Amino acid sequence: MASTDSETPRAHGGEEADGQLDHLEVDEINDIDNTTWDGDSALGGMSIFSSTQSVNSSIYDHVIENGRTYHRFKEGKYLLPNDEREQKRLDYQHQLFTAVLNGKLYLSPTGDNLKNVLDVGTGTGIWAIEVGLENPNAHVLGIDLSPIQPSYAPPNVNFEICDAEDEWSFRQPFDLIHMRAMVTCFKNPLAVFTEAFRYLAPGGFIELRDPILPFHFLTPPPEDCALKLWCDKLMEASRLAGRNWDVATRYSQMLGELGFVNITERRETIALSPWVKGTHNKQLSLLLQHDVLSMLEPVSMALFTRVLGWEATRVLDCLEMVKRDVQNTRIHAYSEGVHVYAQKPW
Repeated sequence: MASTDSETPRAHGGEEADGQLDHLEVDEINDIDNTTWDGDSALGGMSIFSSTQSVNSSIYDHVIENGRTYHRFKEGKYLLPNDEREQKRLDYQHQLFTAVLNGKLYLSPTGDNLKNVLDVGTGTGIWAIEVGLENPNAHVLGIDLSPIQPSYAPPNVNFEICDAEDEWSFRQPFDLIHMRAMVTCFKNPLAVFTEAFRYLAPGGFIELRDPILPFHFLTPPPEDCALKLWCDKLMEASRLAGRNWDVATRYSQMLGELGFVNITERRETIALSPWVKGTHNKQLSLLLQHDVLSMLEPVSMALFTRVLGWEATRVLDCLEMVKRDVQNTRIHAYSEGVHVYAQKPW
């Protein structure tokens, strides 16, 4: 089995960059709140490449449910919506991902000769577009179930509507296959990684980046913590729906079993509110908090109503309490993520 180079789990940012996961520290100033640490200012300093202008196409209609729209193609397979609110969330989420990497779009050591890149679950296409702009000689293909990509992409960037869990039938091998925030998407991620192995060029890289769900707590949460209850219900509902949302912890093992080599894994830990010490860690926490607050309804509504049988009003009432906990700096919740890249042998 291929060896795995595992980087030490770290809390990200500036002077905190050498703080290990087990040593995340609580800022003991008890009056820290989201007024002191303004989320808008954390977001305002970042350049947002807006991609909410949808493709000029009526390839597929959208399904409307509980006031949100969902993909028509393979209806019901992906549990999150695809409307303008969700597209804006995905674009802000992209800013969080790149901020954690200090502006980088990927870590795979591909060199300067990228020819073909595949972005699986491209969403609004923002990652594919930025990779295409950085690599004008490469062809970048983004695939997704929803036709929500912009019509003004660079000439070397294209989008296709397809299901990554179907057998792949691309015309060319890829030098880099990228998958990000896909843990909620696949019932059988190993099958998708198998297809990726088949379609990588020798020496090509796969890069995966996903949260380890549910959220974690550095100190025990209150007994009546709505965030903890929501985490438990989310995992229960995902299991009932046939999805394993803590699977990211096994990505490296899966890739090794498929024959990938030079497997490198790093863990990314970010607080859900600015309870953590360190200026940069606080800024990252506000970016994550913005994403989480926007994500709660879309990730919960379809799952809780379709699988758990909750009424939509019950879901919304629950989420109001969860949002208060997410913003409560006395609740020391954090997200841990996995970032893995691996190479197909030459």
